[in-house]
Amino acid sequence: MKKWFFCLLSCLLPLATPAQTVGHITARTTRMSPQTLLQRFRLKPGENFSPERYEKAQDELHKLRVFKKLDFSHTTQNDRVYIHIDAQDGYYLFPLAFVTGGSKNAAGVSLTAGNLFKQGEQIFLFGGGSKDGLTARLGTAAGNHFITAAYTQLRFDQNFYAGDWTNVYSVFSTTDEKDHRHEILRSVRGRQDEISLFYNYRFSHPGRFFISPIYNRVEYAQHQLDSGNHHQLLFGVEFSEDIRPGMNMGALAGYGLTDKQKSLQDLPRARFGYSRSLSYAAGGRWSGSDYNVSKILWSSAFLMELPSRHLFMMQTKIQNAFEASFSDQITSTEVLSGAGKYNRQFRGKRAAGVGLSFSYYLLRNQTGLLSLAPFYELSYTRTVDRYRPHSGAGVNVFYRLWRFPLPVGLNYTHNLQDGSHQVGFAIGGAF
Repeated sequence: MKKWFFCLLSCLLPLATPAQTVGHITARTTRMSPQTLLQRFRLKPGENFSPERYEKAQDELHKLRVFKKLDFSHTTQNDRVYIHIDAQDGYYLFPLAFVTGGSKNAAGVSLTAGNLFKQGEQIFLFGGGSKDGLTARLGTAAGNHFITAAYTQLRFDQNFYAGDWTNVYSVFSTTDEKDHRHEILRSVRGRQDEISLFYNYRFSHPGRFFISPIYNRVEYAQHQLDSGNHHQLLFGVEFSEDIRPGMNMGALAGYGLTDKQKSLQDLPRARFGYSRSLSYAAGGRWSGSDYNVSKILWSSAFLMELPSRHLFMMQTKIQNAFEASFSDQITSTEVLSGAGKYNRQFRGKRAAGVGLSFSYYLLRNQTGLLSLAPFYELSYTRTVDRYRPHSGAGVNVFYRLWRFPLPVGLNYTHNLQDGSHQVGFAIGGAF
């Protein structure tokens, strides 16, 4: 009886699958060396092999956006998996114009290059402006390194309203003060010059370290408020997984579309991604600042991609200023998700915010993608006497051609605190 029992039990139990390891990995390329490509491939010889890890390793190469062709094949022998990559890489160099519209217009131009030096690198140069100022940015991403130098000059009116409101100002803000000009209690003319250097290093697949020295000088009329130097140092760490990459300028020449067919297919199951970041900004006499600065910021994002590719995202931000003068205080728009557009904001010593959005694809075909993305976001900012809410709801409608990587669309935002409405046109943005 026991023999029959053990025989039956052995038939019912699943057979153990021998662990597979990665064997040799070979590659054939056009411009970059095979060794450079294999350095970017996430799987390495001797590591454990699984279909999930193999898929993510392929995605890492797709994200370089410098390939016209990217084919993967593998064979198994004696529990070892041998992988071959057939890649056709090229280079691109493109100028592009950018325009934003609404109640205030702004424009800019960019020059983007990829794989010029056969390392899968990306180089970008951007400059633009509006009636409120100008900005310029130069950066490069190569391997595990990302570095950017930026300069911004702003000329603005710092407006104050009843209820601790202040205005939002920036080079590319799509808002102005027409809706609330009659409510201004006080206005001070100001100018801000900022030069920053940002360095980001990837020390593991999900982990990155970043550091940014910032030269920031603010001048108000008659040296009011906190005129002077606000130089500071920002540094922190970030961990992210399966968060979609940004724009793909190489698509204009047909590069970086190797996963297009894959992106059009439904997923076998829902996919999840996350991002978490902790940063600290400090300044004082040691940094050449006329004012002490000490601020900490925590931000996180959760992404769920449904089998039909529709996206749900939740973002949270918490920021605390242990010490900060007026210009360095936390603003309510800093801790909002960034989906909405606003005229006014609160300033304070601490703030927290949450944002929810859902991108629904009305159209997904060989030509492009059309998405409808409703959103809601809410923040609370500690002002002089209490926590004040700042919230908004609205929708973004974007269309993106596969061969034109920047989404073109409209944004509508309803400020739930003051009842104002903002409608803006934009080229570019999250998708």
